[in-house]
Amino acid sequence: MSKKSKRNRTKSPSIPNRQLVPNEKQPQVGAKLRSTIETHIESYSGPLPNPSLLREFDSVVPGCAERIIRMAEQQQQHRHLLERTVVMGDTARANKGLWVGGSIAFIFLAGAVFLIHDGHDWAGAILGSIDLATLVGVFIYGTVTRRTERTQKAQLMHPANKHPNR
Repeated sequence: MSKKSKRNRTKSPSIPNRQLVPNEKQPQVGAKLRSTIETHIESYSGPLPNPSLLREFDSVVPGCAERIIRMAEQQQQHRHLLERTVVMGDTARANKGLWVGGSIAFIFLAGAVFLIHDGHDWAGAILGSIDLATLVGVFIYGTVTRRTERTQKAQLMHPANKHPNR
């Protein structure tokens, strides 16, 4: 403490507690103090509150319940539009990839046929084999990837099934 605070401090006379509280109102030594706290918690999940809460909102602000429901409907429409856009974009991208990959495979296969027809049997056979092996590899990779994704989704949806059949 600083010297200033020591000078300004005053002493209050000490009065024992027993003189202020009558004997019958004094807590007994060793007595336990009990208190009860009651808490009421209400929660909801999802876009809409429960009907009783909607009624309360509507009683405070007339028309509020209808606005809340309309807002949830608009949010759902927006989410559906976004999901549809994503799915359509993924489908278009997958189709373009198939067309480009098929075109490249066809060009290599045509090149292999041309090389064999032109008298370069070994070069044509090697190019054709590489083309065929690549196509088979991509097909197997895609099949394994889809199977793995299905297995992971099944495990997420049914955690009790550790190793689903499909």
